[in-house]
Amino acid sequence: MAEELVRQGIFTTEVLEFLRVCILARLNLAIAGPPRSGKRMLLHTLVDLISSDGQILAIQNPDEPSLECKGITTLRANLHPDQGKHRIPRDYLLTLAPKMHPQGLLLDGVDGSEAVALLKLLLAMDGVWFSIIAESPEDALDRLEDWVLVHGAELGADMIRRILSTSLHLVIQLGKARDGVPTIVSLTEVGEIERDAPALRDIFVRQNLGLKETASRGVLRPTGIKPHFLDRMEMLGISIPEGIFIQPHSKNGAAS
Repeated sequence: MAEELVRQGIFTTEVLEFLRVCILARLNLAIAGPPRSGKRMLLHTLVDLISSDGQILAIQNPDEPSLECKGITTLRANLHPDQGKHRIPRDYLLTLAPKMHPQGLLLDGVDGSEAVALLKLLLAMDGVWFSIIAESPEDALDRLEDWVLVHGAELGADMIRRILSTSLHLVIQLGKARDGVPTIVSLTEVGEIERDAPALRDIFVRQNLGLKETASRGVLRPTGIKPHFLDRMEMLGISIPEGIFIQPHSKNGAAS
């Protein structure tokens, strides 16, 4: 599936390789976008990049399509239990995830009531991949902060922002889907607090290069910025070609 997205121009081979190593390094990442922008499809695509040797946990609602892949274990919420059974929402299942020691966790369409459990999960484990309705990376972080404040966590805004700045690594931002095909707008690193908010640094941005075959959606290009989490990858022995982050016009020797 991932290679098909490269052929469709949704990814470039460089972005696909970048996401592969992000998954291998078990970074925590969010897929953000407006409604019906392809967030679920992209989240499921990440499954293709996960080694089948690992055990991945998917927390799903009853009506979500199953992830029938090797190495995926699914826990389903029970929102309308039969008589004598208990209601089991997804936020409760999220509290169980660290005890199961999965190598990764998938959560599609996080909502307000799940934000507190998700925040604790980001602190407790690596390899958390979730989707959220948001118009930009800033909007995604603001929504999570607001939801945590509303739903009773005994945390102030400063602490919530600090947790997000240290436990969420990457936001993949989608735009409105065209003809059912998602458009990735940017891949943005979430960094340490600057000016009272997590610093956001675009690593890849979609640019319209004026090419006929790509003019409607543009092409994802590196900004020339290297993410800070490369140090983490180096510690784990994960290598990534540095040329991935060089802007195309800089490859002939010009400064990026």
